[in-house]
Amino acid sequence: MRVSLKGTNLALLASTREYVDRKLVKMTEKFLARDGESIGLDIEVGKTTKHHKTGPYFRAEANLSVGKKLLRADALGETLNEAIDLLEEELEREIKKFKERKRSLMLKGARKLKRE
Repeated sequence: MRVSLKGTNLALLASTREYVDRKLVKMTEKFLARDGESIGLDIEVGKTTKHHKTGPYFRAEANLSVGKKLLRADALGETLNEAIDLLEEELEREIKKFKERKRSLMLKGARKLKRE
């Protein structure tokens, strides 16, 4: 699995890298434990502006490529960790939806073969 982390308008600290690794990378590996299929995870965290001090101005975005499919999620939060937590929830929903769609297509094909 290939993982890249980018910081926009913000310096990436070791604690941020560890938090992203603990939350997003572990969750992705748990749900997409496959052998032979290439998985790439591009994560971007940062501030939306340089001059705001209040409100949800921390942003986290993830692009997960599974084979030829691209799953995308983004979130805004008042702190960087909150944005990463919200991103984790949204990315988990996207992965579950992707897996369910793939499973239902497989079952649909199996039913079609059984009828023939």
